[in-house]
Amino acid sequence: MNETERQARIQTLQNRRHQLLHLREERGAPVASIDMELNVVRSELQALYAMRRSQDQAAANAGHHSLRHA
Repeated sequence: MNETERQARIQTLQNRRHQLLHLREERGAPVASIDMELNVVRSELQALYAMRRSQDQAAANAGHHSLRHA
């Protein structure tokens, strides 16, 4: 997954999360099933953020490594 695809997926998941949070507050909403979907959305968002952090860290280490040996 490239950065553009990752950003698009993050945006889609954030939008879905906001929809679910609003839906959850409606009277008679199926809170348990909404909470289950929220957990799935949050887990995927956390995974995408972790992936980006690890790639950013790897890039920073590679840059630092190349400067040290220049």
